[in-house]
Amino acid sequence: MQAFEETLDRIARSGEAVFAIDGADRIILWNKACEALLGLPARRALGKPCYEVMCGRDANDNIYCHRNCAVAHQARQEKDDPVNRFSLTVRAGDGTPKRVSSSLFAIPSYHPALTTVVHVLRAETAASPATAEPEPLTPLKTGEGEAVALTTREKEILRCLGQGMSTLAVAKKLAIAPVTVRNHVQKILQKLDVHSKLEAVVLAHRHKLI
Repeated sequence: MQAFEETLDRIARSGEAVFAIDGADRIILWNKACEALLGLPARRALGKPCYEVMCGRDANDNIYCHRNCAVAHQARQEKDDPVNRFSLTVRAGDGTPKRVSSSLFAIPSYHPALTTVVHVLRAETAASPATAEPEPLTPLKTGEGEAVALTTREKEILRCLGQGMSTLAVAKKLAIAPVTVRNHVQKILQKLDVHSKLEAVVLAHRHKLI
């Protein structure tokens, strides 16, 4: 339980706007960046079903967020078919609609139905909709147009990061030095052209790199 709480704490401090839901789709994490993005304090979100808080609708204004969400099921149960980034219009804290893009990844549990699902939100504008980038990209390209290729060790480390493991925990599991883990992480961030470990995990899952 302590390791799980530490994982959520690291996610909360990632700098991204994130919230997490438990196996019953109740919100168990709503970080400061999410408060700022949606103008909704954590006290009004925690413990409530995510679909009641988000009230998400698709591009055609149809209800998207609902009980027994198919996307959350996909994140929990379909490891070989990760959720692609998608656009939603959600309800901000003042009741006004706000367009966001969302990526999902799962923190595994002993049973898939109990897996925690983490949502990473970003504000979306008309100039940068989530649909502007084709999903998924196969293969993922670098800024120079080269295919991204992760080594076996880099994939192992990304899987560990996806489970919320610290640098020391990864080093212990893989029997390597912590400085080696940090060097691998820096190389992964460079290859994926991202700025945080959370972004790397989300991108790797989305593009089936791990």
